[in-house]
Amino acid sequence: MSTDRPIFHFDAGDLQLTASGLWLDGHRSRALSFVSHAHTDHLARHERSIATPMTARLAVLRKYADRFTRLNFDQDHPIEGSTRIRLLPAGHILGSAMLHATTPDGTLLYTGDFKLRPGLSAERARPCRADVLITETTFGLPAYRFPPRDSVIGELLELVRLALASNRQPVVLGYSLGKAQELIAILHQAGIRVTEHPHVKVFSDAYVEAGVALGERRLYDPSDFVGPLKKPFDERGVLVAPPQFARSKHLAEFDSPVTILASGWAMMPGSRFRYGVDHVLPLSDHADFDEIVELCEVVKPKVVFCTHGPREAVDHLRKIGIPAKPAEPDRQMSLFD
Repeated sequence: MSTDRPIFHFDAGDLQLTASGLWLDGHRSRALSFVSHAHTDHLARHERSIATPMTARLAVLRKYADRFTRLNFDQDHPIEGSTRIRLLPAGHILGSAMLHATTPDGTLLYTGDFKLRPGLSAERARPCRADVLITETTFGLPAYRFPPRDSVIGELLELVRLALASNRQPVVLGYSLGKAQELIAILHQAGIRVTEHPHVKVFSDAYVEAGVALGERRLYDPSDFVGPLKKPFDERGVLVAPPQFARSKHLAEFDSPVTILASGWAMMPGSRFRYGVDHVLPLSDHADFDEIVELCEVVKPKVVFCTHGPREAVDHLRKIGIPAKPAEPDRQMSLFD
């Protein structure tokens, strides 16, 4: 590093690159912020935003019509303070990006939300070397080691097929943006018909426009599932809906539904009861503990700063030789951030 000043700093809970003034996933309105992806906890109404074209498209669907500078992956872009940035796939949802910055103070990789495991509906993550790594540690404890993806998918398909064979309606639940599209892609690849909730469809349509194979999708209509006009199981197939549908009045009217939630929090004891569903499967769009360790091995940073996870994540990483620190020492990180 060429100077003694910090390469980044916190201000009112937000991260900023010191040399350039670029905010990283600013939570409040900023003059210029990088937006890693289009989940609402990473969006704010900035004066200007930097994001991938897909993130900008999805943000507009969420009614965040910022002035976007749209950067393709691996596109070099200069910003203030002799800083250059480029975006790399983060593997979280479609269009999600890590930011690599080359600054007068050294190089930095900010991951945003990420995962290294491959999926069917998002670009695979491609982290690179950097002096400083800032990474999320949502599942940053050794207890959060997800089972192999193929085994989780196999369990999902078994539950779905068993429900259909028993004339019970399978309802698969996942966040409307990202998780739901991954679930639809899995079901489509397995040859299973899908009905999708309107809150899911608006984002699925954007995925299909971007070239993601989601197959034929039927739009959810309550009368197809309840009452004299309801459709046969082989026509309506699996209903894919947001997690809150598990407690909706419509589901309460279904005849013997089987509810299946896909979430990394399935690893928590009692998660099935916590979410009020029949089954919880650990299919996540975040990295687990081993992937966080793998990320550090790929990036080979001099220091790792941890965000959005339990304070104990730092201790566990340090125990295995990773030079980890909390990104914001004065703020207790929370497991549910």
